[in-house]
Amino acid sequence: DLVYRTQPRPARVLVENELRGGLLAADEHLERIATVFRRRPSDYFRATRGILALTDKRIIYVGIAPRDILGPNQSAPAFESHDFALDTGTSVAAGRTLLGAVHAVVFRQGGQRDVFGVGDSDWDDARAIIAGVHRHQENQRAEAARNRRAHEVADSIARAPKWHVVARGEALSTIATMYSTTPENLRALNGLSSDRIRVGQRLLVKPQT
Repeated sequence: DLVYRTQPRPARVLVENELRGGLLAADEHLERIATVFRRRPSDYFRATRGILALTDKRIIYVGIAPRDILGPNQSAPAFESHDFALDTGTSVAAGRTLLGAVHAVVFRQGGQRDVFGVGDSDWDDARAIIAGVHRHQENQRAEAARNRRAHEVADSIARAPKWHVVARGEALSTIATMYSTTPENLRALNGLSSDRIRVGQRLLVKPQT
C-alpha cells in the first residue's frame, strides 16, 4: 500500500502519474497542466487536490481525495477524474473562490458549474489553460464559419440556373438525356416550338431554384 497525503506537491506527483499512466489516449497530445484543488460539499474543510490538463482533444481533471481521517494510515489513493469537452459548449473563465480570496478556473457545461481553486504560484499555468481552451474554441468557430461559407457557395451553385451551348452533332433528345430531363421540358424552358436547334444556341437546361 502507498502512504499518501493531500498536500500540493505529493498530490501533484500522484495525479500526474495517474494521468500519464492510462487516462491519456495514445494519440492525445498534452498541452498544459495546472495544479488545482476543489472542496466537496460533503467534506468542505478538506481539499481534494489535483490537476487540470489541457490536451488537443479535451480538458481533464484528475484529483486525489483526502484520506479518511477515521481510516487506516496506509491506504491506496482514491482518484477522481472528469472530462470537459473542448468545444464551444464548454465555458471556461477565470474566477474566484473561497469568498473571493483565491483564484479559480470556472467551468460551465450543460447547466453544470465546476469551480477549481488555484494557488498564486500556479495561476500562470491555469491562465494558460483558459487561454488554450479559448484558442481551440476560436479555431472551431473559424472552421465552422468556413464550412458554412463553403456550404452556402455550394448551395448557391446548386440553385443557380444551368445553360448548355449546343455543339455540332447534338440533338435536343441527347441534351435532355445529358441533363436527366426530357425534350418536352427543354422546349418549355426555352420557348421552342419544335426539337430543331442550331450549333452555338444557348439552352436553359435547369432553371434557378
